[in-house]
Amino acid sequence: MKSVIKMNSRLHQIILFVLVLSLVLMPVASAHSVFMDVVEKSDSNIKVKAYYGGDDPMKNAEVTVYIIDESGETLYIEDASTDTDGFYSFSPEEDQDQYRVVASDFGHKAEKEIDLSSTSSIQSSSGTSSNLPLPVSIVAGFGYLAGIAGVAMMISARRMKKKYEEK
Repeated sequence: MKSVIKMNSRLHQIILFVLVLSLVLMPVASAHSVFMDVVEKSDSNIKVKAYYGGDDPMKNAEVTVYIIDESGETLYIEDASTDTDGFYSFSPEEDQDQYRVVASDFGHKAEKEIDLSSTSSIQSSSGTSSNLPLPVSIVAGFGYLAGIAGVAMMISARRMKKKYEEK
């Protein structure tokens, strides 16, 4: 019986080692969060940059621009795309101050509402992200996985203890 427990324990150690090793050596995927910044905002030109969480540009992402007025949203530009650096610019219509720009690529979507009448500073907005810095997200992910592994090992140990006590 002790040899079975030792073998089972050794197997758990090997599985845990392989799991940790694969997580450490796995490349970081930074495409889970997308952002959009307003780079230029004037009466003659609006320029935005769409990019992923690792600061990789959203190359050739589909861009749709809506005009926002008191009656709601009206489609202004569709079937446009960002350049290879993730930039897209357009000329605003006269007498229209509010726009919503949407960039989407492979199921990820970043949106930005732009108000030409406001004098607020240019700021970034996120689409589907948690705004945590990448290193913090990685450490949090490892902590989450370690917690799951700990609970699984605790359950496994209780089962093994019950089996050992029964015999």
